[in-house]
Amino acid sequence: MVPVVKPTKDRFFRTHESPNWVYPSWILEDKKTGETYIVSEDVGSVLGGLVRAVELYTAIDRQNNVFLIPIPLPGPNGVRNPWHESLLQAVLRAKLVWLRITANKDLGGYDIFEATAKLPEPIWPDTTLDELLAIAFRGRIITNPDHPVVQEKLGGV
Repeated sequence: MVPVVKPTKDRFFRTHESPNWVYPSWILEDKKTGETYIVSEDVGSVLGGLVRAVELYTAIDRQNNVFLIPIPLPGPNGVRNPWHESLLQAVLRAKLVWLRITANKDLGGYDIFEATAKLPEPIWPDTTLDELLAIAFRGRIITNPDHPVVQEKLGGV
């Protein structure tokens, strides 16, 4: 499994240092089922505000579990909200150090906590980003507006 999630507050993680391991995409998060779908740009334009343009950053935790962190792109005004901006800053910092994040509601963003010990460098799996994406979104890739999930969201089912 390759989950598409924000790291939990007790999970130390690193992100891949190469920009080639970041994937821009449109995602649809179904809160009811907890599933995340990747959608084509054409389908994204049909769904409008139900989808988000994101960059998926490849991450790994101390137990060598790989996951993808979705970071929403800036809005039409070119600005990210403070939560998304602080998450991006953590993800960028995690290219260099092991860290964990915790939500700080008073500040409206994430606090970053770096590991105090000198931890070993991550051991990335011998795979490609395309292979990770195929695993992460197995059965959840939407390229057609006739897809049942799209039709449900549009009230067509």
